[in-house]
Amino acid sequence: MTKRASLTGSWSGAYRYPRGGNEQVFNAQIEEIAATFTGAIQEPNTFGEATTSVLTSDIDGTRSGASVSFLKFYDGSGAQHHAVRYEGTVNGALTRIDGTWSIPNVWSGTFFMTRDDDGEAAATEERAEVTIDGKQR
Repeated sequence: MTKRASLTGSWSGAYRYPRGGNEQVFNAQIEEIAATFTGAIQEPNTFGEATTSVLTSDIDGTRSGASVSFLKFYDGSGAQHHAVRYEGTVNGALTRIDGTWSIPNVWSGTFFMTRDDDGEAAATEERAEVTIDGKQR
C-alpha cells in the first residue's frame, strides 16, 4: 500500500451523540494543501427543517502530524447555520480519524472518519509526487 501524503480524498464517517445517543452518518470530500484543508460534508437531515433531505456544510481545518482540527459550518440547508468543532487523531496511514466534536455549551460527542478512496487516490498522489514536468521528484 502506498503511503499517503495528505488527507485529500473521499471519506465516510459518523458522529455520535452523548450518553448512548444516536449515530449520524456523513460523507466528506477533503482537499489538503500544506497542512491546511478545506472540504464539504453531506449528511441525512435528521434535525433540520424538513425542506431538504440532506444537510450540507463546509469544513476548514489544519493537520499537524497526527493531530487534526476543523470547523464544520452548516450552509443553511434545513435552516441550519451553526458551526461544530472537531478535534481528532489520524492514523499513520492517513486512512482513519477518531476524535470528538462539540458545540460549546450545547452538545458534544465522538466521531470517526475512514477513507473511501484508498487505492485510487493513493496511486494518483504517488504519480503526482514522482513525475512533475517530466522529471522524477
